[in-house]
This record gives sequence, structure tokens and C-alpha cells, in this order.
Amino acid sequence: MTLPAPTADGRARVAVVATPFGFGPASKAYSIGQVLARHHGLDVAYYGTDSALDFFTAQPGIHVRPLDDPYPGQGPPALRSADAVVNVLAPELIGTGELAARTYYVDSLGFMWGAADVPPDSPLHRVRAYLAQDLFGSAAHLARLGLRGVIPVSGIVAPPPAIPTPAAPTEGAGVRAPDRTRVLVQLGGLGNPAGHTSGRVYLALVERLLAAVRNDSVEMNVAMNHANGAFTLHAGMPVRQLSAADFRTALGHCDVVLSSPGMTTLVEASQAGRPYVPLPPQNWSQVLICRHLAGRSEQSLWPFLTGPYDHIAEAAPEAEKAVAVQEINRRLGRDDGYLTRYAQLARHAVGNPRTPDVGAPFGGAHEVAAVVAADLAARRSADELTTEATAS
Repeated sequence: MTLPAPTADGRARVAVVATPFGFGPASKAYSIGQVLARHHGLDVAYYGTDSALDFFTAQPGIHVRPLDDPYPGQGPPALRSADAVVNVLAPELIGTGELAARTYYVDSLGFMWGAADVPPDSPLHRVRAYLAQDLFGSAAHLARLGLRGVIPVSGIVAPPPAIPTPAAPTEGAGVRAPDRTRVLVQLGGLGNPAGHTSGRVYLALVERLLAAVRNDSVEMNVAMNHANGAFTLHAGMPVRQLSAADFRTALGHCDVVLSSPGMTTLVEASQAGRPYVPLPPQNWSQVLICRHLAGRSEQSLWPFLTGPYDHIAEAAPEAEKAVAVQEINRRLGRDDGYLTRYAQLARHAVGNPRTPDVGAPFGGAHEVAAVVAADLAARRSADELTTEATAS
């Protein structure tokens, strides 16, 4: 396969995309793209829709564009002109065999898929490379589903700044008042296959939970995606959308992270050594994450959180499971007994915090970037040899 012509300065072009459901995939895509640009000198551009575009746009100093609608049977134009596509959890964007041959697919949730998610005709069987964040046995699970040659990588987190600078507190992150616990509430992207309705239902539940947990000894600041006005949290406390760098700074200034149990936030909190307290799950992947952590953590809050979702049919399509989680969260938001018990367990966890155990190391962004860069270099060399042989 011949690569497109390089940029004017000779660099290969890499398009970075992510599924628009939540901030986790976009955060991982951004992290990988930053390593490709900084450490491998590649020309990286980010494309997205909905919450993925929202996240990319919040990052300073990067090339971001909305992802154009694909031509029938061809895939989005921006992806067709790239030398390589780093795709995090968006198989619907692999529209052709030619595009699959240039796609490096990154799966951060490999432990959650069933056979129906990767049928024999899935484009995931034809990608250039399939790289799995190997947490909770993901790589072995994907192999059992028939995906061959899966490359395991470690936890994917944002790389540090290119030039280290003194960390400045974010807004509202000044000197902590005596005897108060600073809690960073991370609600992430709030997107999932059930659509914006699910996010609004979840926020209604979270508003009541935060009110129940909050007291004079707790100071809360909230990080969340507003999705261009689609989501609003009425909680009487600071609510901001943070860039990746801002979130890392906020991690360093908080005492405890209180978060929806998304994989990315868990990995980031674990890598930073920050104590972590979970909110209820907002989608099916977070239900499974709660189950895994219930078996790995001493916090009694984890098994409490899994209970309400135990009757969801695991064999159902992901969209149906997302709606089921949504309806359970709607019911929990009206359940005063649940709110009271959660507040008791959460307050105990805040007072006895634990760092989440999701495994280490956390070099996945560098590992994925190294695979992409090395393969691009090898392909470029092969194309040059072919061109020379043809010319002679």
C-alpha cells in the first residue's frame, strides 16, 4: 500500500479520532496524539463530533476540526487523506477496507465486549493493528472473541507537559481551608449510546448524591462536559470543563477524587496515587468496572454500587443495556433510602480514602505511539524502495 504524499516538511500525517461517548476515549486519543507529535515528530490532527470534539477543542495548541460526514461507502474525507488513523473505540468510522489498512485501533474497554460486538464481518478484523489497554484481562478476552494479533498496552494517560512548568492551581483551588477535605468531582463526558437523556438522568441523581454527601467538612469542585449546553449540574458549587492539563493540576490539588467510575479517570487517579471514591455508574461499561473493583478494593461502596444493576441482561445489545442503566438511575434518584445509604458509605470512604488498584505501569500512550511511528517508518521505507526499483 502506497502512502499519501508527505507534508511540505516531510512529516507523515496522522488523523486522531475517538467515539463521541464520554471523555475517556477522547482523552486517550489526545494523549496518544501528543506523544506522536512531541516524541515522533508526526503531523497530528484531531477530528471528532459531540463530546469528542468538545474535549479536543478544550485542549490548547492542537489542530482540531469537526469530523465531516462520510461519503457513501468511503469513510470521512479527512481520514482518507491521512497516512494513518488512530481510532479509539469508533469502529463505525472504519468504512472501507482501504481505511482499515491504515487504522490503528485502540480499545480501552476490551473486557466488556461479547461475540455480537465483533462479528466475522466487523472491520475490527481488518485494521492495521489492534491495540488493547490490557486491564481486567482485556487482551486475553479479545483473543477468545476471535480477534487475532491483539497488542496489549498498559494504562493510557496523558503525558506530562513538553516543558515542565510550576503547577498553578486551577480556579477555586487555592489554599485549602483548615479541617476541610477538598474533593474533586469528575463527571467526564456524560455521553453513551442512550444519548443525552441518559446524561441528564444521571446528573439529576448526582445532584441529590452530592447534596447528601456534602457537609461543612467537605469542599467540592466539579469537572464535567457541558456539551455545548446540553448538560447542566445544579449543585451550588463550582462546575468547570477542564483541559487534560487542567485536570492533572486539579488532581494534584485535591484530597480525594469523587467520580463516575470511568476507566480513564480510574487510571489517571491510580497513576497519580490519588484517593478515589466512586459515584454510581452512568453506563454499562461502568457497571462492569464497578464489578471488577468490588473484587479488588476494600471499600464497601463498590459492591453496594453494583447491586441495583445485577438484573440487566448481559447478552443484550449495548444500547439496550445503556437504556436499562439510565432507567435504574432514574429510579435511584427518587429512592431516599438509597441516597441515605450511599451518603453514609461515601462519607466513610472520603474519611478513609484508598487509591484505586487498576494495575500499572501507565505507559500506554507511548506504547501505542511507538507502534504507529515504527510501522509508518517501515511503510515509508518500503514505498521508497519500490519507487527506486520502478525507476531503475
